[in-house]
Amino acid sequence: MEISWLGGDALLLRGKDARVLLAPQASPVPSAVDIVVGGGADQNVLRPESGPQVVARPGEYELRGVTVRGVLLDGGPVFVATVDDVPVLALGRWPGKLSDEAVEQLGVIDVLALSLAGGEAAGATQGAALVSKLEPAVVVPVGFEPAEAEVAPALAAFLREMGVSEPKFQPRLNLTGFQGGSQESRVVVLEARR
Repeated sequence: MEISWLGGDALLLRGKDARVLLAPQASPVPSAVDIVVGGGADQNVLRPESGPQVVARPGEYELRGVTVRGVLLDGGPVFVATVDDVPVLALGRWPGKLSDEAVEQLGVIDVLALSLAGGEAAGATQGAALVSKLEPAVVVPVGFEPAEAEVAPALAAFLREMGVSEPKFQPRLNLTGFQGGSQESRVVVLEARR
């Protein structure tokens, strides 16, 4: 599976059988997307006459070989999309403190796309605590404004909190199968594809 960051909080997940837009907030839908998860929609559209299928409500769905699990938290629904056996959770807003029950409902998370849109210091500390609670194999920071010559302040604060001194930006992330089993989460910084 290939993960690309489309800017904002939106990720494009390209699997063997489907292309999934995982977007906690409203986001433009690129052409050739098969499934939109979240995206600011109010209603599911599971059998569209044309265009992508849309999952916007809590529940469990199986679409084109992709499993989508929507869990209702205090801040609203969040979604885990499992593409090619890799579960990806995108958090566009902070869910607040996650109870053990909420963590159990979310299940195993291989990739956590964590929005840094909330700001620097508090967001960095909260983000690191959330990573510690969810224990993903890979963390992809999103929701920051990419800077031309330097690392964006919100990203720099989060990377410091996670112990990353020299970030390496990459255009996409390629993963195959389950990524769990490591002691520490790996932080991968993607370049925004606009």
